[in-house]
Amino acid sequence: MGKLKKLAILLVGILASQATYGQVKTSKDTVRSQQAEKPKQEIKNDKNNMMLNAAADNGPRVVNIGLPASVGGTVILENGLPVTYDFMGQLPTTVWRQDNGIGKFEVLNVQNTALFASDVGISVSTWSNRGSDKFKGIVGFTTNTFGLLRADVNISGPIKNNWSYSATAFLNFDPGTFKSNIATYLDNTKIFKFLINKRYTKGQIGIQYKYANSSAINAKQSPYIYRENGKVDALPGFRIGRDAYLEESGSIHAIDPLTGAAVKWDAMDDAGSHSHVIDLLGDHTFNKGLKLDYTLRYQYADVGMYNPYYTDITTAGNTSAAKPGDKRYFLAEDPASAYEGYVQNALMIFAPRASKNTAMARIEISKKSSKHHWVLGLHNWFYQVDKGNNATYSTQFSVEPNPRTLIYQQYTAELGNDGKPTETYQWKNMTDGFGNRSYNRAMQYYNGRENKLAVVATEKWDVNSKLSISLGARAEWQRIDGDWYPGSSRQANGENWVAGHTSNIKKDWLNLTGTAEAVYKAFPQLGTPEKPMSLGFLADLMYIQQAGKLSMYAGADDPNMEKSEIPGGSFGIYFNHPVINIISKVTKIKRTKFKNNSTFNKREADGSITTEKQTIGYDVNTIGWTTDVLLKLFKGFELQALLTLQNPKYENYEFDVFGEHFSNSGNIARSVSKTLVELNPSYSWKRYKLWASARYFSKEFANYPNTLVFAGRWETFAGFSMKVNKNLDFALNAVNLLNQSGAQGSISGTNTTTAEQAKALFDRPLSGTYIRPFTLELKTRYRF
Repeated sequence: MGKLKKLAILLVGILASQATYGQVKTSKDTVRSQQAEKPKQEIKNDKNNMMLNAAADNGPRVVNIGLPASVGGTVILENGLPVTYDFMGQLPTTVWRQDNGIGKFEVLNVQNTALFASDVGISVSTWSNRGSDKFKGIVGFTTNTFGLLRADVNISGPIKNNWSYSATAFLNFDPGTFKSNIATYLDNTKIFKFLINKRYTKGQIGIQYKYANSSAINAKQSPYIYRENGKVDALPGFRIGRDAYLEESGSIHAIDPLTGAAVKWDAMDDAGSHSHVIDLLGDHTFNKGLKLDYTLRYQYADVGMYNPYYTDITTAGNTSAAKPGDKRYFLAEDPASAYEGYVQNALMIFAPRASKNTAMARIEISKKSSKHHWVLGLHNWFYQVDKGNNATYSTQFSVEPNPRTLIYQQYTAELGNDGKPTETYQWKNMTDGFGNRSYNRAMQYYNGRENKLAVVATEKWDVNSKLSISLGARAEWQRIDGDWYPGSSRQANGENWVAGHTSNIKKDWLNLTGTAEAVYKAFPQLGTPEKPMSLGFLADLMYIQQAGKLSMYAGADDPNMEKSEIPGGSFGIYFNHPVINIISKVTKIKRTKFKNNSTFNKREADGSITTEKQTIGYDVNTIGWTTDVLLKLFKGFELQALLTLQNPKYENYEFDVFGEHFSNSGNIARSVSKTLVELNPSYSWKRYKLWASARYFSKEFANYPNTLVFAGRWETFAGFSMKVNKNLDFALNAVNLLNQSGAQGSISGTNTTTAEQAKALFDRPLSGTYIRPFTLELKTRYRF
């Protein structure tokens, strides 16, 4: 008992000072493996938890690791290779969905994401069904209270002579959570996969063809009244998440950045994508246990993107007694109809379809013995963009469900013969008949190719019965070779399209990554055989280098790309017991030279807004503590509780804009909560399961100066499933049980807003993101 008392005191002391990276639900499998005294360094996350996404249901959630999240979301790998090379060229969800053709689903921790996905954060890795010895089939159907129709079918079986096949069809017709006049289904995605596989004595080889056709509008913005405490209230006459806030015509009247010609694009069809993907994958076991594992891929995609960037909301009032600078608004569809009310200003960013070619290879050799498991791999990723571009224009529309485009006039002084303003004022048209102005003033263009060639090595060494060590290294040569359209050329040319000379880009980096993880089973046999207990220690170190991508040259200013360094480390403890399992760790992680293309707005004396864009570099430094507890209080019941405390701060964040100097150094990182809580109870009884998941995010700062906040929020889920028999099961799930708005992210145009200026935004309408409103979802799956 004296020994146990000392260990209890030690446990309490360490728990008071430990933490970890992020709040992802990772430790259930880790705890179980440790209780069996077989700790696993690789995160084996619950895929269902990872796919509980409050923002959308078409991709995995973003897991917070104490650094600002990637704009592209969670990295997704298929058969060991990223499904898209660069989210700026193609979103992963246009070519990948969680379907019944997935044979294996994994979640990779920060270390393995750096080694095998060349990125920073938590990633998802899926592997295709390679066929089966007997004919099998899975049919899934999903619908919800908003009219979602999703069918998901996979069949697999033998051919002969050890040949097998797997065929998958995924059909998604999703209207979203509102009815838009643009289209009935705002996510119309069809993915077809066919794989044929040959098994032989020492391995297998297969080839998969995938075709994906996706037309989707992912923009989710809503107007709401912003309060001083960071909470938001619905705007009268508008339901957050239930009313469409997309300009109703879905027509994009733009100037083609490549030709200078006036064009009309469709927001759904011309921003969609067609993808053709061929994977050659296999494995072969040589003598003495040496194993070869490989995937070769060619991917062609024709991709566009619809991206409205909402700025401020102003008011169109009565102009009977006009003053200089006043504006009056009319409906673009009926210029004789005056409009009074709120006006949403926006910058439309629209990427017409452009070709992307990707060629990737992953070749890995490994060997596993009683104490060692090593992997040596060669990765090469080639990506080519054919004149990728974004057309832009400024526009405005009414603040109402399915808003309508507005045109406007401004009360402006006439110019005299000398070109100077006179004292005579008149109403002057400021937009064209489509309600647009400033065509391609913020257009984007980049062209060329880039390549990543990397050597990857990992080693897991079971030193003895108590100590296990995992080491990893990645040496990556990255090269960019292309051209872009800098601001100096745009100004000299004076056109609103890519005329004149572009400038060449030639960049090379050697990116180095190293990781080390250790598990020490200090007291593996505490307690009694009836009530076994164990206690041990966890530690890891990592150092990641990451450079930029060709798409960072899309804007007019030079991004001054520099290699970013991400050092990090953690130390913690685990304690296993039949009733309670605990993992607690303290972590420190930093990222240098974080690049962000920021937009700055300045309101002039005449009411107009001057906009300036800059790519700014800064550092983020985070220290945190996470404790993950798994309780098994009685048969069939489990509760996982996760608490993360973190303090991510900006460093070296200095810049000049509009002739003034600004500093965000020492501020808390925007859109990152300092306190995160996750509660996941479940109860299983015979053929039934009842579960829930609740995630709390404390207040987030809504701008870099930390003068505006969004209040804390809950993201809640629940579900009930029933297994009718070995072939048929049903599930009824609920999203956002508390029906919260989930206002989060950032407030546009406030990158330099002072505390005094912030007061002017209180109790005013703003536009921002939200989570899905309360939704009921019915799923059924039949196996045959």
